[in-house]
Amino acid sequence: MSHVPAVPEPAHVSRVPRTLLDRVAQWWRTSALTLWAVAGAAGLFQLMVLNVASYTYPHLPLRGWVIVALLLAASLVARRLWPLAVVIVTSLASGAVDLWGPRGGLNLLSMLALYALLVTASTRDRLIGFSISTLCTLVPTALAKWPQVSTLSPGILILVLVLAVASISRSRREALEHGDAQLAAQSAEHRLVAQRDAARHQARVAAELHDSVGHALTAIIALSEGMQGAGGSPQTDEAIGMMNALAREGLADTRRAVASLQTAPGPSPDDAETTDPLTGRVLEGPQSPSGAAGWDRLDDLLTTVRATGISAALTETGKRPLDASCSQALGEVVYVVVREALTNVMRHAEGATRVVVSLDHDQATTRITVSDDGRAAQPGHADGFPGSSQAPAAAGHGLANLAAAVGEHGGTLSAGPTADEGASGWVLRALVPFPEGTPR
Repeated sequence: MSHVPAVPEPAHVSRVPRTLLDRVAQWWRTSALTLWAVAGAAGLFQLMVLNVASYTYPHLPLRGWVIVALLLAASLVARRLWPLAVVIVTSLASGAVDLWGPRGGLNLLSMLALYALLVTASTRDRLIGFSISTLCTLVPTALAKWPQVSTLSPGILILVLVLAVASISRSRREALEHGDAQLAAQSAEHRLVAQRDAARHQARVAAELHDSVGHALTAIIALSEGMQGAGGSPQTDEAIGMMNALAREGLADTRRAVASLQTAPGPSPDDAETTDPLTGRVLEGPQSPSGAAGWDRLDDLLTTVRATGISAALTETGKRPLDASCSQALGEVVYVVVREALTNVMRHAEGATRVVVSLDHDQATTRITVSDDGRAAQPGHADGFPGSSQAPAAAGHGLANLAAAVGEHGGTLSAGPTADEGASGWVLRALVPFPEGTPR
């Protein structure tokens, strides 16, 4: 049975590689520093222009023009939020100054606002803003110098230059955004394909479990029920009964595994009574409210171990979580750890005579310790049955899967030979924190 392929999780959003110039342009468009720096630099420049103009126009009301220039420079701070409004205000002010004040005194402000508009705004706003800026730049010059049309050349050149630079910047930004969108769409498509493949694989695994393991366990249940009372001795009948109970438990676990792998929504097999397809009898088993075994099934695990001739004991210190749901969730994890540990004792611990399960609760964690006095299985006994010549296909996967399951709950797991000098045996230790939200 193959492993279910993992669906890749996107570690980061896919983006088209950016050049240094792209990063600088993005920083220029988005940084608050550039927003204020441009407005401040433009304001200082306008003060310099007005200072020079005061010598050319000695009767110029300098104080009023300074106030107007600073207010318009401050309006550039809003050029990203309301680019069209800023273009209209600065362009009209620039045109008015060209008519009644020092020509070109506020042109820089209107050009900076126009650039921001052309880079970020919609097509409609760009057309309106560029038209207003063009009229406010060229009409005052034409009225003042008519019919010397050549005097319009500097204004036209500046407008064309701003339009060209803004168009290049906008085209590059839109190309990058389009590339990012394509990469994001491809990434989403790949994830959907991976999820679909994983779902198909899960369906195949569920079918394999249902058809092979489920059929075999159902047959064992039917055969063991047919043998009940025919053993000739109480010990044999007890062993047959335990075999029947273990097969039922395994079948219930298999059904839960199949239900968890099935992608189609539907009622869980444990939500209702299920019928044995061979015997026609209702298959039932003690379940916790969530459908998984918990604290109340630990004694059943020990009973199974004792039936193999191994002495099994359980000790518990401290207090379990008071909250019922938290205690149930913790109990399910404890059950899984203890079950795997005891299964390994029965399968791999040669000569084991005793096994001790210890549960120690403190304020926030439960420490699980399972120790035995057996020896590691030798070749030929890998599956727990003497004389077997073939190790199980998934040998060694149990502890790895168990460590992963404990890790999902924030815990840790370790296993190895006992540290007691001169003693044989194996010790499994797990530390499992209480579920989040557990009352202290």
